[in-house]
Amino acid sequence: MTPLWFSKKIRMATEMLEDNGLTLFFISCYIIGVFCACSALLKARTPQGAMAWVISLLLFPFISVPFFLVFGQTKFEGYNVRRRLMDQKVQKLFYELDPISSSFTASSEEMRLITSTLSNSSQPGFTVKNQVSLLIDGKETYASMQREIENAKNYIIFQSYIFREDEIGEKFIELLIKKAQSDIRVTFIHDNIGNNISSGLLKRLKEAGVRVGPFNDKILKHKIQINFRNHRKILIIDGRVGFIGGLNIGDDYLGKWPKWGDWRDTHMRIEGPAVIAAQLASAKDWYFSKEVPMDVDWKIHESEGDAAVMILPTGPADERHTCLLAHIALINSANERLWIANPYFVPPESLVDALILASLRGVDVKVLIPAYSDAHLIQLASEVYQERLIDHGIKIFKYNKGFLHQKVMLVDDKFSTIGSVNFDCRSMFINFEVTSIVSDRKFTQQVTEMLQKDFSSAIQIVNRKRNVLKAISSRSANLFAPML
Repeated sequence: MTPLWFSKKIRMATEMLEDNGLTLFFISCYIIGVFCACSALLKARTPQGAMAWVISLLLFPFISVPFFLVFGQTKFEGYNVRRRLMDQKVQKLFYELDPISSSFTASSEEMRLITSTLSNSSQPGFTVKNQVSLLIDGKETYASMQREIENAKNYIIFQSYIFREDEIGEKFIELLIKKAQSDIRVTFIHDNIGNNISSGLLKRLKEAGVRVGPFNDKILKHKIQINFRNHRKILIIDGRVGFIGGLNIGDDYLGKWPKWGDWRDTHMRIEGPAVIAAQLASAKDWYFSKEVPMDVDWKIHESEGDAAVMILPTGPADERHTCLLAHIALINSANERLWIANPYFVPPESLVDALILASLRGVDVKVLIPAYSDAHLIQLASEVYQERLIDHGIKIFKYNKGFLHQKVMLVDDKFSTIGSVNFDCRSMFINFEVTSIVSDRKFTQQVTEMLQKDFSSAIQIVNRKRNVLKAISSRSANLFAPML
């Protein structure tokens, strides 16, 4: 037995093992793909989503299986129980600590139709005697937020999806640290996926006495569920003043990123009982993070305003698709006009049908979207919906004076909404979001004037017809719309 013969046998055995190993890998991928496809059929929110997952899992399991394991989950396991526990504790405080809280409850037929969409009966509906202020851009929003943080006397709740460690981010950090060192109770809630905050910054906050709560840190330690993100932007000062809207924290929101130019976004400031409702949403997120009640006050602070406001926090733990149902209810309530400004417009089919029905009954339906987007695939997929809506008389406008990021909806003179919700499946079904629904004529007029100015800086899409290559690209991207 020569060394040459022996080495030849070793090489043959190695090649056979490699071939068999490769075959086994491919077979395993397809078997796992079949199991994942069955899971998608059982758990997908829509037939379109199920079809998209099944096709990709069966045809390209090597690529799609990892994506499904990360992005295909539809339930936020463990959150339901914790949320109910927090509901029982916090809601009792909300309704029982202040004996006059019942006088803040709003009741009208139109409001009841919207309130009925709440999946969690312990979440407050519309409250009255609120004072609301419209904040149109980053400069105005950040100035107002910083002013209120400076004036904080007892506690601050700071919650943001994206927090950039740039010039404006550092200003907020310095303010929060300053207040924490002045014996103000500062709570900082962040999402591990959206924020990507450095460990150094978190250490600075903790050393200064800031209570830091990563929203989904516990989940990531046990299983991959990075698909679920806390997209809420909430700031609460002493239970007295609250901020809700579309702005995260970063220099880009001040137009300091040359690539995007001016950043068009909208936020709002609230005083009154609705602030406690917003605080309730953050308190639930904090409980999920730390499993202890948030150290805040629940006294309702009266305001000089008379606006009716409902704070609508939504997420994948809801028993129903609350975010989707609330938006459908708002659209169905429109009689004269329905104006929408949203950066990511790939709506679920039920929302598309609701918009078409509104147009068919004579409502002036206008949609404002960005002329260019930071998410190219979503922009491509959106073109299919634009074509359908234009065919049914709905006016689509592209904002070209910077990057449009606001999430605003105007319904007649009855309701205006400002919040974090995008018109896509992710916001409607997967993300934890918050929306402020306002019923106030003065505020509605301000939103009307703001949107009129935005539409004047946009170009209406008259013909959505595209060349064959572009049509194929957008149709292909649209296949993944339920997953975007």
